[in-house]
Amino acid sequence: MAVNYAAGLSPYSDKGKCGLPEIFDPPEELERKVRELAELIRSSSHVVFHTGAGISTASGIPDFRGPNGVWTMEEKGLSPKFDTTFENARPSKTHMALLGLQRVGILKFLVSQNVDGLHVRSGFPRDKLAELHGNMFVEECVKCGKQYVRDAVVGSMGLKPTGRLCSVTKARGLRACRGKLRDTILDWEDSLPDRDLTLADEACRKADLSVTLGTSLQIKPSGNLPLITKKRGGKLVIVNLQATKHDRQADLRIHGYVDEVMMKLMKHLGLEVPEWTGPVVVESAELAEGEQEQLQGRLKEEPLGQHNGTAAAPERLKQECPSPDTGPTPVKKMKVEPLLT
Repeated sequence: MAVNYAAGLSPYSDKGKCGLPEIFDPPEELERKVRELAELIRSSSHVVFHTGAGISTASGIPDFRGPNGVWTMEEKGLSPKFDTTFENARPSKTHMALLGLQRVGILKFLVSQNVDGLHVRSGFPRDKLAELHGNMFVEECVKCGKQYVRDAVVGSMGLKPTGRLCSVTKARGLRACRGKLRDTILDWEDSLPDRDLTLADEACRKADLSVTLGTSLQIKPSGNLPLITKKRGGKLVIVNLQATKHDRQADLRIHGYVDEVMMKLMKHLGLEVPEWTGPVVVESAELAEGEQEQLQGRLKEEPLGQHNGTAAAPERLKQECPSPDTGPTPVKKMKVEPLLT
């Protein structure tokens, strides 16, 4: 799973600070902090969440820099433990809570560094999601930009050809596009997808509250995006068991398991956590519930819109995330920054 993903990356010497000690807030303090987070959410009009590998450990997928993370174990000459496969992994309580927050209009946009596909498979709308490092289940056409969400991992990494061709029919019934399909998984020196990075950047500029979950924020530019909200006068909340690069900038730091924090948060907000009934792909948040096609364990292998591709973003989404005066984050390649600044 995360192990196979890590093994497929090119050699890279600086993987950041790994294996830092975990911090646990005492029960009363944790309760107080989650209540404070609930109040911050109630008083905010545009909330953006940022997720890292820590939200998928409850799904059986190891993280990277935790005590038993992939990079941590690698430094010790050991093999990490994993309990599932990408295809069999179930969205965690945190994945489903985020979907619940989106459905009631609280969560306006979700920025993820994860490649495990669990946000998409949970039913989170793809037009409200930026997957900055790719998705193991998604391949895209290099010619027309169409994407396909598959029911299994696509079989390659590093933006390489998957061996399949695009089957999109051109206008007026002309022959299919037949452009080569490639995976969407970034290697260390690959540039982030322009569209996802731009949407994430714009969402962070519009946000008055950014909440990070399960990430040490060491990878840039992804890890620096929450600071955009902070620099523009918004609030920053960090939920993580280990120290993060931007702890000093946080208005609130919560040290606890993300599933526990999110369950407490939903209770304080008086919201139910949606039940996961099987893999489902939702292309747009605007689709009525009856129009969302649930696939019960098998994802449809048809093009699902021009997300992350070369085609222009939907006009509605552009209007929702107006361009700021300054441009998007200039750094576009994955790179580890020192933990402490």
